[in-house]
Amino acid sequence: MLLQALALVGVLLCGLAVGATSIGGVMVVPLLTGLLGLAPASAVAASSLAFAFSGAAALATRAPVAASAGMDADTDNDALPGWPLQLAALVGALLGALTLAWLPAGAVRMAVGVLALFSGLYTLFGARWRPRHDRLRPWMLAPLGLLVGCGSAWSGTGGPVLLLPLLTLLGRPLPPALAAAQRVQLPVALAASAVNLWAGRLDVALGCGLGVLVLAGWFAGRWVARRLPLAGLQRAVALALVATGAAYL
Repeated sequence: MLLQALALVGVLLCGLAVGATSIGGVMVVPLLTGLLGLAPASAVAASSLAFAFSGAAALATRAPVAASAGMDADTDNDALPGWPLQLAALVGALLGALTLAWLPAGAVRMAVGVLALFSGLYTLFGARWRPRHDRLRPWMLAPLGLLVGCGSAWSGTGGPVLLLPLLTLLGRPLPPALAAAQRVQLPVALAASAVNLWAGRLDVALGCGLGVLVLAGWFAGRWVARRLPLAGLQRAVALALVATGAAYL
């Protein structure tokens, strides 16, 4: 019972981290395997479904992630158009879930860890880093979405832990990057969950229960993020990326 309670609290805190920084979902699978003793494939499937809840909330909530950003939802969409990215992420998640059983789990963890660690350090210490405000074209977003969808389905994450570092390295401003990372969760989660259910890996009741916890934490995290200055939010995201990379590696 104690291990189960710790796992549930951990998932709630992961949801809070996702709501505040878009990063945090990477710890759900280790919690499920380490504390609840789930098989890795089952943990990945349940975790993927859980992020459908926060993803749906992110798409329904059009307010900016950071109140200090000075940007509204329409500006976010102009800076980083969402539909090509989300459609490509959905296709990528389908491919990733279909090939989940063939891929060495260690390879995925290594790639996610290196990407998160490098992008976090780059944001913290990259003296020449300047955000670019030009619009990313759909032909650039399509391969990005495919990569994020595949990697998310393989690792059981919601998408932000891959998308946010990539957008950071591409020089995207933080507010639209956070918004895009939040909103990519739903297509990734739905596509991966559909394949996992078909493959018999998904415990729907467990995934939905975890989703409620993630959603509760997500709303708390959004409340925290809106009260942070943009510089503080950027530092928090960078530190979360570094911690994620260290944990994965």
